Amino acid sequence: MELKRKALAAGAILLLAVLAVAPVRAAGTKQVDLNGASMKELEALPGIGAATAKKIVAGRPYATVDDLAKAGVPAATIAKIKNQVTVGAAAPAAAPAARSTKSTSKSKTKATAAAPAATPATSAKATKAPAGPVDINNASLKELESLNGVGAATAKKIVAGRPYATVDDLAKAGVPAATIAKIRSNVTVGPAAAQAAPAAAPAAAPAATHAAVRTSTKASTAATTTTTVARTPPAPGMVWVNTASKVYHRAGDEWYGKTKEGKWMTEQDAIAAGYRAAKTPEHKKT
Repeated sequence: MELKRKALAAGAILLLAVLAVAPVRAAGTKQVDLNGASMKELEALPGIGAATAKKIVAGRPYATVDDLAKAGVPAATIAKIKNQVTVGAAAPAAAPAARSTKSTSKSKTKATAAAPAATPATSAKATKAPAGPVDINNASLKELESLNGVGAATAKKIVAGRPYATVDDLAKAGVPAATIAKIRSNVTVGPAAAQAAPAAAPAAAPAATHAAVRTSTKASTAATTTTTVARTPPAPGMVWVNTASKVYHRAGDEWYGKTKEGKWMTEQDAIAAGYRAAKTPEHKKT
């Protein structure tokens, strides 16, 4: 009887020892974080192989263990590992931020690299303005074309309408008021130097020079003193308008650039202004 009691007591003590140790072991077991565990840690779980571990990683983040079903993990496998896993804070969310930062940095770098390419175009525009005031009585066609709003056609009109006493006189040459307003601060009106042009006439227009020589040979001394030396056109193809007779002379005409009164114009502008082309009989009357 005594032996039986001792056996029962020993059994009770052993049972109590097992019950006391079991919670300690359970408490000491480390649970695997579904949101942060490595592939190796996931594969250590019962029923989880390499393929299932990849599915778990691909399906992150998880709010509950049951969310594993959305990643394709079978319900039986979830039941096996439910007590051995936990759901921690989703750490992978920081990775996209890092990628975003890298892409932002790359974008800034590209933008910075592209910025200098625009500089030459900007400086090219800045250099279009003339360095100083342009003399509308003496400037070349190229200098006039450098003015804002003045193209080749307008530059020819300005040259043909010389000389000018004021900037507003450009309107008489057919320059629009808007263009005059644009260039007013960039132009000046100097003394008319157009009379110096005949010195270059022999080299620039030999045909006109020969015509002048033939005329002077035939004319009397009195007539020669009153004859105006042929002027040189500012641009090829322009006609000489006799403002007194309202006719214009083309290159090769006897009175081309030689009447006492007149100015250079393009033939188109002369026709638009009401002038007519000179004919041979009119040359003699002029």
